[in-house]
Amino acid sequence: MRYADDYSGYGNEVLYRMCSERPHHDNIDTITSKLWIIGRAYSAAIERKAGKGFKIESAAALIKDSEIDVHISRLKNIGRTTQDNLGILLSSHKYLTDVLKSSTGIEKPSLVSKYLHFHAPQAVFIYDSIANNTIRKILAPSKQRFKLQREHDHEYEAFALRCIYFRDVIYEKEIGAMASPRKIDMRLLGYGQNL
Repeated sequence: MRYADDYSGYGNEVLYRMCSERPHHDNIDTITSKLWIIGRAYSAAIERKAGKGFKIESAAALIKDSEIDVHISRLKNIGRTTQDNLGILLSSHKYLTDVLKSSTGIEKPSLVSKYLHFHAPQAVFIYDSIANNTIRKILAPSKQRFKLQREHDHEYEAFALRCIYFRDVIYEKEIGAMASPRKIDMRLLGYGQNL
């Protein structure tokens, strides 16, 4: 089965290209720019609710000194996230959440999912409160229960499990093709045609 068209506009294309052209985290200016542009474009600005004296360059320096490229490489290697390889996604999400928390003072699960998504688009589900509320409503009639490991961000873990279930049991049957995380996000947010 082929992937369904998940083109979501030139703006997103630019973000994918930015992370593809400069995938590594070895330059403060590049990291700062990616954090700033992805965060602002996706209403998940890193500076929102950050502690006094927060500087985005400080967060970028922490990322530069981190093992994030190892995590992103693992995400790219798994390709499509399933229940069998979900732990790789969850550990990567938790790792970057912890790195950013040490700079901002708060957890940023939405920004982290979006940042990782643009680096590993086939593996990372895009999380925010709107998508989370929508998928909960869609799956409510099924009364499907998900067993959480709770060693990671339990809200993102529950969201990812719902995305996998929704994709495999409902959505791909509806569209007759494979659904990428971008396609799922477009459906949950009500964007695009033929959702």
